[in-house]
Amino acid sequence: MRFDMEAKLKQSQTRKVVKDMKLILKDFEPMIKDPKHLWNGRDISNFFLRPREAWANWLLCAVLHKLFGEHVTFADDDEGDGLIADRKTGEFLHTEHVCALEIPNAPALPSGEQRVIDAIEHKIRKGEEYAKGKWLVVFFDGAGEYFRNKIREAIKGRHNFVAVYCIGLLNSGPDGYSYAVTEFRDLLGDRSITFRVDINSNFDEWHVTQV
Repeated sequence: MRFDMEAKLKQSQTRKVVKDMKLILKDFEPMIKDPKHLWNGRDISNFFLRPREAWANWLLCAVLHKLFGEHVTFADDDEGDGLIADRKTGEFLHTEHVCALEIPNAPALPSGEQRVIDAIEHKIRKGEEYAKGKWLVVFFDGAGEYFRNKIREAIKGRHNFVAVYCIGLLNSGPDGYSYAVTEFRDLLGDRSITFRVDINSNFDEWHVTQV
């Protein structure tokens, strides 16, 4: 997993930079335990992102913390779906998100890897300029069994994002929540990298392991 930043962070381009991942994790607890907050897309009152965008960026940063250190964080912004930021250098990179969650009363989504591929295709159709300089984040659940090599093969060489990250719910219950964070980047060739993020039931601890 690479961590390439694109530009300097400017105050006018961000409203709030997350400084404490553990503190904000506790704030997420009621929103994750009642997933209607992730479905309805309403903005968080003091953060200029939708709950599912902020949560997916937190999960991505949990992995980046393990790999690169706690100076990596995320922020809201006025232009897209949040920034991944380096607090040491002031550099940042824009994220663009696409939702593939199982939402009650919404049109049914395909199962397996096709759920993720269709979401990425939706963003590919927006064109090269739309994708330039951004990480695409696909946030999904309910896909059942899927194969990351089939996702990689379907999108390789066809998108213009810096990288594509697929973040999927693995399981949830009284012991906590687990998510898979997978990176797809053409420079990786025929490889993809997946990490598992396990969050305890109290939402005050997490653990990241490479799959």
